[in-house]
Amino acid sequence: MAQTPTPHPRASRTVIHLPYDVLVDMFSFLLSPDLVNLLCSCRTLYALVGDEPTWRSMSSAYGLRDIEHFGGRSWYTVYTRLLHTYGPMLGLWAGDHPYTGSVIEVTLQAGDANRQGGIIVELWRFRALQPEDLDGPETAEPPTYIQLANIDFSHTATVHGPPRITCCYDKRSPTHRARFELQSSCMTGFYLHTRRGQYPHPDFPSAESHTWVDATRYPRVPCMPSRDIDQTPHLPPHPRVPVVYAAPTSYRKPPALSVSCSLGCAERARPFLGFNDISDSLPRFYPLRHDVPKHIEYLSPGWHPTALVGVWLGSHGPHGTECLYVDWISHPATLRAWKITGDENVPRGALTWHANMETPLPQTQSLLELCVRCLENIEGCQFYDGAGTTSGRGYM
Repeated sequence: MAQTPTPHPRASRTVIHLPYDVLVDMFSFLLSPDLVNLLCSCRTLYALVGDEPTWRSMSSAYGLRDIEHFGGRSWYTVYTRLLHTYGPMLGLWAGDHPYTGSVIEVTLQAGDANRQGGIIVELWRFRALQPEDLDGPETAEPPTYIQLANIDFSHTATVHGPPRITCCYDKRSPTHRARFELQSSCMTGFYLHTRRGQYPHPDFPSAESHTWVDATRYPRVPCMPSRDIDQTPHLPPHPRVPVVYAAPTSYRKPPALSVSCSLGCAERARPFLGFNDISDSLPRFYPLRHDVPKHIEYLSPGWHPTALVGVWLGSHGPHGTECLYVDWISHPATLRAWKITGDENVPRGALTWHANMETPLPQTQSLLELCVRCLENIEGCQFYDGAGTTSGRGYM
């Protein structure tokens, strides 16, 4: 009879034998229900539930240091129910609305005496220019913020229950449920159908560059399968007005977030589009990278064009202010500006300009005169060759 081998002392170790810092780091990889279930699986782990300094420290990573206005919740509940699931969403998200695109901003609010703390979702809206503004100076303007949804505990019955997502876009409607859904990657894109044929819309994110997508910021919720949509068979043969429709493209878009509510408020919040849009899918939002580089004065010897990488607001003539993302290519040295929001001429997802940063342009007299007219003060400026994109209506 063979003797049963004696198990190695290390073989009987479980998760509770992990070092504390490793155990806490592991929590960040679990969905919130799994984290709660793990902590309730044995007495040793359950002891962490009451260890408020642990949850306070983990919450501070999202910028929360005071839970006075969270309805009497503990640090454990605020972290495991709210921040662990939805905290990664904090920041900017870019929507794939045809032509116009859109931007939403997710922020954490500590609350006050009049409002419970939680996470709010706001829509960026840029001012539509009036006819008298079209000849004014081309100055980018900041957006106004329109509240779209809340994630908080104000409608939760118990102090240990999960937060609720509520829509607050239409102040005339009673408070009602909203929904965030993480959707898997898909091939669906947009096209413009006219009497002359079909024209592809720029993929969003672009197949050529999607460095602006921050893949670390998806919420910790189950990913739902996306369906690829093809509306081509339902198109009218000779439309009287151009029609925007959805159909597969050759590029697979990354996972995205959708926002919806029972009253369709998110649909009414869409930017205005002058074409007939028959695409019936919810807009897909992608996490927009918004790293803030260390500020270096442009006249400093240590300045480099990579300091320009990031999110910018730019003035686009009669279309007003639009949002751009500037990225950098090392070989050859090139700055590129991609439209995050756009218009009916040059839509979101298009490369709006690029500049060759290898060698500055020689400052000829004609170039200097032109730049003085446009910029007035050009002291310390360097000039580089580049190209921009213009188009008639429809980007055809």
